[in-house]
Amino acid sequence: MRQRGVGRINPTPSPQTERRFAPVIGVTASLNPEPNAQVGVPVIGVRGPDIDAVRRAGGIAILMPPVVDLSDIDRLLDRVDGLVFTGGPDIDPREYGEVAINETVEPAPEVDAFELPLMRRAIERDVPILALCRGCQVLGVAMGGALWQDLPSQRGIDILHRQYQSKSQTIAHGVAVVPGTKLHDVLELGPETDLRVNSLHHQAVRVVPAGLVASAHAPDGCIEALEMPERRFVVGVQWHPEFLDAEHEVHHRLFKALVEASRNHAMARPLPRRT
Repeated sequence: MRQRGVGRINPTPSPQTERRFAPVIGVTASLNPEPNAQVGVPVIGVRGPDIDAVRRAGGIAILMPPVVDLSDIDRLLDRVDGLVFTGGPDIDPREYGEVAINETVEPAPEVDAFELPLMRRAIERDVPILALCRGCQVLGVAMGGALWQDLPSQRGIDILHRQYQSKSQTIAHGVAVVPGTKLHDVLELGPETDLRVNSLHHQAVRVVPAGLVASAHAPDGCIEALEMPERRFVVGVQWHPEFLDAEHEVHHRLFKALVEASRNHAMARPLPRRT
């Protein structure tokens, strides 16, 4: 007997139903090794603005902590309609064939071991993805690229990309968005190419792998965004739009585009087998 719900395509909703449908967005979570002050154990979580930005865009955010068994990745992807890859620690340089160049490189291999295969499998399945800061780097490395391990020591400080002394909502510098890219379209920049962003990173994509294109650059030439033209919605940005989302509509549009792409993905795919 055919199991109920298996292999069926979700029926096309009415416009009223589609407006009410909130896609489920998986938000990657990291392990904070510092013990929680109240209970004395490490905490797995995300920053509030990651969740708030998804909610304001009309999505339902759920946390996706690193899993031990990678065979669970498909089961996780069956249960979400889109993904946000959040900021976090450095990627281990061994993932792109290098060794750490100095003490500023602080990797978290247990996070890499989850997020890199999650990124690859999500792209294979054409799951909509918005990748933020570290997430943009995960996108590049997962597809075969490499990073600048430490921008100040490797490229100089014409622009101070790691502006931790400023508030996360502070605009740090401009980026030039490439016309004709999905990013330029999503941001609705029209004839303009300049976008003002915050900046909280010391690493960035150095080698753009096949299948990805760089869609924004800082004035010093640093790659500030990646996207995958052959997929429904795969966009990575080196800044943190979640911190700017509430006050700057242009940055909120990234989350609106993710939620819309995720809604379309959910409506088009077969209902998953619940295991």
